[in-house]
Amino acid sequence: MTNSLPPNFVGAQHKGQTVMGIRRFKAPFTYQDGLVNEARIIHVFKGHSSLICSGKTLSIKAGDTLLMKADNFINRWQENTQSNDVELVGVRLTQSLLQQLFEPGLPKSILNKPRTPSSDVFPAAILPAPQLYASYFSTLKEFISYPELLNDSLVALKVRELTELMLATDKSGAITELMNQLFVSNQSSVQQVVQAHLYTPLKSGELAFLCHMSESTFNRKFKQLYGTSVSKYFMKKRLEKAEQMIKVTELNLTAIALECGFEELSYFSRVFKHYYQCSPSQMRKLDN
Repeated sequence: MTNSLPPNFVGAQHKGQTVMGIRRFKAPFTYQDGLVNEARIIHVFKGHSSLICSGKTLSIKAGDTLLMKADNFINRWQENTQSNDVELVGVRLTQSLLQQLFEPGLPKSILNKPRTPSSDVFPAAILPAPQLYASYFSTLKEFISYPELLNDSLVALKVRELTELMLATDKSGAITELMNQLFVSNQSSVQQVVQAHLYTPLKSGELAFLCHMSESTFNRKFKQLYGTSVSKYFMKKRLEKAEQMIKVTELNLTAIALECGFEELSYFSRVFKHYYQCSPSQMRKLDN
């Protein structure tokens, strides 16, 4: 689910607000999700993606159920040799919704601790017990497919059931810890975001989004810290890593380009030759 819902979306509401829905589309597809004062639980029926946030990239595949707390995310749904179909079901959680569902009080294990941002808590996690969640979301998908049958009471029941399921299956305590910070966004520094995504094909606007900044503010802070522009710094670092990999590994040039954040071999070869005055293949031959 995103702020601008695609045509192929079926949703269910609780007291006038969309709380859950089915979304279907074709990969490749990339979108940014800015979750402010809300969280999401997503179950993937078809497709796979890379979920990128401030400090990490999380790989998601069909069958996974993902809890995302308030933060900024970039989700890259990838092409597949078998099928490019993507199908997922999402549930939207807000603090007011949880307070309504668990009146007069929330479960003791959730949202009762002081809620302050923690850089140690990654803002998304794949939930354990995949078979239980697959069963729950298969049933939920059937419910959502008949929106005329859904009322506030039934939607509330299904969301409460999901919340209790998350708490009951959390044997390690990691999910409960994440749920205690559901509505608190991490505020990662520019340096943290840059180092985490130095070799991923992100643009300056996307990096700014992960830092909760405008692109102009991000570019200004970046130049203050690194003394150059985002594009020049990232290009230099990626080409230097590519040079080392060409010299010390036997990976093919396409794999090296992807590893260093270049999505197209032709572009990688062109900028590499401009920087080093020889092509990647020529450098490999010279090194041998």
